[in-house]
Amino acid sequence: MPLQIVQLTDIHLCDDPSQVLLGVNTDKSFDRVLSHLKRNLPDLLLLTGDLTQDGGKPSYRRLLQKVKQLSIPAYYLPGNHDDLQAMAEIIPPDSLAINRSVVVEGWHLVLLSSVVPGLVEGKLGSRTLLWLEQALQEYPELPTLVALHHPVLPLGSPWLDRLGLQDSEEFWRICGSYPQVKVVIAGHAHQEQEVLRFTAKGMVRCLVTPSTCAQFKPHSPDFATDNLPPGFRRLTLQPDGKVTTTVYRVN
Repeated sequence: MPLQIVQLTDIHLCDDPSQVLLGVNTDKSFDRVLSHLKRNLPDLLLLTGDLTQDGGKPSYRRLLQKVKQLSIPAYYLPGNHDDLQAMAEIIPPDSLAINRSVVVEGWHLVLLSSVVPGLVEGKLGSRTLLWLEQALQEYPELPTLVALHHPVLPLGSPWLDRLGLQDSEEFWRICGSYPQVKVVIAGHAHQEQEVLRFTAKGMVRCLVTPSTCAQFKPHSPDFATDNLPPGFRRLTLQPDGKVTTTVYRVN
C-alpha cells in the first residue's frame, strides 16, 4: 500500500490567537487547512518548521491541541522561528523530530533540524551531517524521504536564497552518494517550488511547500508577498520509490 503524507509548514501561530501576520490571521488560516484535511486524512503529518512565530509555549500548546483533533501520527520539525527548548517541553518525545529516523510502510523518513538559534538562515553542522550519513547507511534498501525546514537548492529569489541551507554542498555530498534518496521536502520559502537535483546516483526531487498562512512571491529579487491563499502538500509514496505529489490551496 502507498504511504500518504501531508506536509504542513510555516504555520507561524502566535501566542495571541487574534494576532495577524502579513495580513493573515495564522490561527484561522491553519484551522481552515485542518478542516480541509479532515475530508481525506493522510497516514501521517510532517510539520516542517516555523510552527510558531515567536517560539512561545502557548502557541505550541495550541498547535498540539489542533493537530491532535485529526487523530493521526504527526512529526514536528523546527524552523528558524521556533524555540528548540520550548518545543521539547511541549511536543511529546515520540512526535518531536529534531534529527529523527522513522521507518513506515516501506519508506525511510529522515527528519532533520536545520536551525541555528538566532539566525534566519539554516545550517546542519558537522554533527547533524554525520548523523544524516549514518541514518542513510542504516536502511540502504528502503526508498528515502528527507525533510527539513530550509531549502537545499536555490529557488531563484536572491534575498531568499541567501537565507537557505548554508552547508547545502555538504548535504549533497552525502545525499548524492545514496541512491535510495528519492525526495527532499522543505518549507521556509512560503511558496510552491520543485527543483531537480541530478547526482551520480540518480535524480532527487526537491520540493518546497507553501505556508499555511501568508505567501512570498516567487522569483522576486527582494522580499515581496504573494496573494495566493494558504496551502499544503500531499505526497503519495509508493513501495517501489515512486513519488506523486500535489499542492492544495485553501481559500
